Amino acid sequence: MPTNISYGNTARFVVEFFDTEGALTVPSSATLTVNYVDRASLTATSTDIGLSLTNSFFLGTWSSTGASLGLAVWSVSAPDMSSAASGVIRVFDPDDPDLPT
Repeated sequence: MPTNISYGNTARFVVEFFDTEGALTVPSSATLTVNYVDRASLTATSTDIGLSLTNSFFLGTWSSTGASLGLAVWSVSAPDMSSAASGVIRVFDPDDPDLPT
């Protein structure tokens, strides 16, 4: 199920990594990748955002300002980690009269 974000706002990401045994592990770095349609050119775009480490959490943000209304697919990855978290953001216009109230 997508997470909704109104156009022009920022999505914040907080990520922790665990090994196959379920133990917390802190990789050397982590990257957030967001795939969306660029609002200006109407072309598929992929943006990589380096996440910053605070304690055991990797933190980062993605602004929906450059995205067209619709779905943006995100994933988080780290070196030497076999799996990544992923999800979908729905960018919407809060002033759209067709949105359910």
